Amino acid sequence: MSEEATTETEQGSAERRAAATPEETTPSAAVQPRREPRWALFRSVFALSALSWGGIALIAQLELQYVERARRLTRSEFSDLVALAWMSPGAVGCNVAVLVGHALAGGAGAWIAGAASVLPFFCAMTAFAAFYHSPVVRAFATPALINHFAVVLGTLIALTWYRQVRTLMHSRIEWIAAVLASAVLLFAQIGSVFVLLLACAFFAGWAASPERTGRRLAFSLTRRDKLLLAALTTLIAIFALPLPAHYQSLLVLPRLAGAALTLFGGGFSALPVLKMLFVAPGVGVTLRDFTLAFALSPVSPGPLLNVVPFLGYLIHGMAGAAAATLAYFVPSGALVVFARRHLQRLETNIRFEHGMRVLRAATTAFLVAAVAHVYRHVPFTGPALGTALFSLIALARFKMPVYAVYLIVAIIYTASTALSPR
Repeated sequence: MSEEATTETEQGSAERRAAATPEETTPSAAVQPRREPRWALFRSVFALSALSWGGIALIAQLELQYVERARRLTRSEFSDLVALAWMSPGAVGCNVAVLVGHALAGGAGAWIAGAASVLPFFCAMTAFAAFYHSPVVRAFATPALINHFAVVLGTLIALTWYRQVRTLMHSRIEWIAAVLASAVLLFAQIGSVFVLLLACAFFAGWAASPERTGRRLAFSLTRRDKLLLAALTTLIAIFALPLPAHYQSLLVLPRLAGAALTLFGGGFSALPVLKMLFVAPGVGVTLRDFTLAFALSPVSPGPLLNVVPFLGYLIHGMAGAAAATLAYFVPSGALVVFARRHLQRLETNIRFEHGMRVLRAATTAFLVAAVAHVYRHVPFTGPALGTALFSLIALARFKMPVYAVYLIVAIIYTASTALSPR
């Protein structure tokens, strides 16, 4: 970085320190010692995750607990963790939990907080999957009701896309990246395309950065860091490389781990990727199973990626649920901890930050593809259009919880079916 840019950065940091509250800049008796007992950390994060519907809700709960109540972190420190979680692949809420654990109790704290954030929705979605195999549940979850749930799901994803676009899109190159990525994902659904798309978006942002003299991203890596990066790169390669159908079903869990390292923002952006992995010959998950998994996700606590244990259970029972959960959440958790240890170098490189902005804009295309996937298989009859209009008003205007919308739709559908002539 040039001397002038460095000076501006230092001046900006000084201004931020001057504008910060005393709690954020000076040691205070109000801020408790940073080390958190491990059992207390697990108990606290587990309880917060169990009462959080969605990754954003979990982030808000963690901030309330560790910034406002316990005062283990300052607001600026917590904001840095949230920003890094958004920059990293995987479920954002779980990423923040891992980073909070790392900040409060080191490497062991990262594992403890990560496990505590995943366990509540793992138990809930695994139970849903177990009962899903019962004849009663299968009889209730008729194709027509699943179609109505899919309409609500598509509306929710579309609203998520709209909010992300308003937040992320600030320049022409970001719009171009989002439009081109959407066009590609609507027609290409293979792992190598996902990885290539994200890589091109990042390097396009890097090349288009107005800062041309930024310092190189030079890292001093330990042997363990190098082994970690090699393992993560191997997983991405397994996901990206074209494989025969037999090996795709055989390696579905390693490919799931690689996919987790390419999905930014989590949530519904993972839908087209997870569909490619699980709704495939030889895997054992039908399109109806897959749609129901995402329809049930708002009913369970945790981020919308709580569908992973559900899908894993449908393949190999309890062992499959555990293996799929570990495959998805462990690699991204390890990567976000690695990124935190090198955060200072990343923050001072303007070209890297610009590349990440364009990459995040490109990831909105995954939401466009998700809406297309959901609506592609829904017959748009009069009742379905009515469900779409109701869900749009309920979610956008009245901010109703998603599970409440599902419940109302199910009640209306059941009542109309009972009253309709045989």
